[in-house]
Amino acid sequence: MRKAGELIQWNNKSGYGFVRDDTGRDYYVHISKVTPGARPRIGDTMSFATGTGRKGRPSAIDVIITATTPAPSPSLRDVRQGSGGVSRFKLGLRTAAATLMTLLILWAIAGDRAPVWLGLLYAGMGAASALLYRFDKLYALTGKYRVSETNLHVVDLCFGIIGGLAAQEVYRHKTVKPRFVAMTWTIALVHTLGLAALAFGWLGALLPTSG
Repeated sequence: MRKAGELIQWNNKSGYGFVRDDTGRDYYVHISKVTPGARPRIGDTMSFATGTGRKGRPSAIDVIITATTPAPSPSLRDVRQGSGGVSRFKLGLRTAAATLMTLLILWAIAGDRAPVWLGLLYAGMGAASALLYRFDKLYALTGKYRVSETNLHVVDLCFGIIGGLAAQEVYRHKTVKPRFVAMTWTIALVHTLGLAALAFGWLGALLPTSG
């Protein structure tokens, strides 16, 4: 006599779990007893025959998945798993560039060669850029309307490049397409050179100093 039940526990790595029948009794189930090609998920409805396992516990055999649980929607945890098409070295360059620009800003402000509001501007626009990358990645995963590449570049150019580079690395996003990558690095270079000029005092006369 076959029973019906719901999979209440599943260890995907080891390939076993427990299915609970209509009376509330739990049965051990192993992947080898499930219809070939099927991969159980918690919440699946199953039809199964019963047997006795090696340790004498009740087990489900000849298991057929009759109703599956929808796969969970992608989340930012999935985003951070990384992209196989981008090396850690290439991603690390983005962190290095963002760190360099941050240090140049702090150096320029500490040396009274740039106003404090410039640092605040980079911080605010960087946060805005990071949010745009975050939303665009989530939209890409869920098939929703995307943030245009032009908008991403404009925000990066308008002092958001530090946050943009950080978001590209954290979310593994926009790091492969050649044209986008080239434009991102062009913007990063422009800002790095400008900040270096400020930090070393080459442009000190062109901006009002703090205090």
